[in-house]
Parts: sequence; structure tokens; C-alpha cells
Amino acid sequence: MRYYSLMRRFSIPAKLADNPELIALHRKMLMEEIDRTLSLAEVRSQPFDELLNSIERLPDISNSAEVVFRVCEYEPSRNQAYSLAESVRRLAEIVDGLPSRRKPTYDRAIRRILSRLPAEAAWPVADPWLEHKRKFRRETAYAILRKTGIDEKAGSRLLEVFESTGDQTALELIARNPSATRALDVKQVLPLFEDEYWRMRLVEAILVDDETRALTLAADFPREFTHAVGRQKQKRLVPKLRDLLALQSENLDYLSIYAWALGQVGALDEIGRLREHIERMKRLA
Repeated sequence: MRYYSLMRRFSIPAKLADNPELIALHRKMLMEEIDRTLSLAEVRSQPFDELLNSIERLPDISNSAEVVFRVCEYEPSRNQAYSLAESVRRLAEIVDGLPSRRKPTYDRAIRRILSRLPAEAAWPVADPWLEHKRKFRRETAYAILRKTGIDEKAGSRLLEVFESTGDQTALELIARNPSATRALDVKQVLPLFEDEYWRMRLVEAILVDDETRALTLAADFPREFTHAVGRQKQKRLVPKLRDLLALQSENLDYLSIYAWALGQVGALDEIGRLREHIERMKRLA
């Protein structure tokens, strides 16, 4: 923090400058801020090896917040990034042995540091945490995996993680990455999603990766397929949507997403036909 901003942050309005209690509070706040600034200055002056040591001793040192801040602002070389990741791995082992009430503070520090390291250095540390017994640690692994990218093999592994943990996040990572769907029986996977939005995202991922395969899902998951077509603005698939409409013509939930998708792809003729269909439904109601 610059000195000028420090002064502005703790300045006393002129009309209160004669208040002894406020003056004492002002002095106390300034001294505390100076102490924090000095502590950070000391950490910033540490050699890199000492910084690594501080990471591994984080639960036992008084300036842990300053150490985490310094690590997160540090711009490591490639070798230093791997060294930092290894120190975080050792810290994680220590944190696993702490009392439950102390773990969250250091778990958050672990996630914060790893998320700022290059994915190639962070992922080998986070990889085993996909099966960790604590959800927060698994969520850290998911966050790092989003950075690294997910391939075909990762899709199968994430499905196994879901089956052992029940984490919807594992399924959502599959849905975010088209390549992760290739080795999966998606008709078996789709019902595992609790949220229709994420089922749609999985259908959309397949639509992006393999349109023919996506078409086989349309009849069983019409809303999800139609939503995916609209998101991808695939106007040439309007005939397929028309086929779905023939099967869902009285389903208001489907008609709603169908109308939206037609607008997304700009199918003006179909919008007109849908308008006529809705008017007939109104008259018959």
C-alpha cells in the first residue's frame, strides 16, 4: 500500500480532530497498519528458499497471511513454480493432520496459491485430491483441472469420481469439455445430472464434438437437445426440431424452449407456424 493511500484511509475529519478517543483509535489503527506493512515487507525480502520453508510451516507462523499474499504476487520461473507446488503439497499433508476447526483457513490458502501457479505445476499436486475425503480439497482439484483442460481419459475418471463421491461438479466438468464425452455412454450419464441446465450442456458438448451422436439423444432429451441447438445457433437442425415439435406439440415446457431456440437460429417461418399453433391451443383451451 502506498503511503498516500494509507494517509487517506486513516485520516480524521477536521471537525472530529479534537476528540481524544477518536485520536487514540486513529493512532491504534495506523500502528496496526504499519505493523502489517512491515511484516509484508519482511516477507517480500525473504530469499526464495525461505519462502518455500514458510509455506510448509504456515500453520505454525504468525505472519501466514503475509506469506500467502507474497506467494500469490510472486512471479516464479518454471523451476520455481514446481518448487512452490511441492511445498504446497507438503503443506496439504500437514493440514490433513490439523484439527477440523483449523483446516478451512489453510485449505483456502492452498487453493489460492495453487490457482496462481501454471497448470502444469499445479495439477500433479491436485490430481490425487479428486478422491480426497474432504469436499473442499476435491473442489480445489476440480478448479485446477478446469485450468489444465480435460481430455477423453479424464471424462471416464471424472465419472468414477462422481460414482464414489456424488459430486455433481465432477459431472459438470465433463459437460464443459466435448472431448471428455467421447468414451462415455452418455444415455447412461445424462440422467445422473440433477440440473437440466447441465444435462443440456452435456448434450451441447456432444453436439459440438459429434453431431450424429447428438442426434441420437434428441428423442429422449428433447428440451436439452433443443436448448443446445439454440445455444449453438445451428439453423440447419431446424428440421430435427420440427420433428421433435410433432412429438411435443402439447407440452408447454417444450414449446417454451422451442420458441426460444427458433429465435436464436432466426427461423422466422417456423416462428410463424408456432404462433399459429399456440393460437389454436388458446382457442381450444
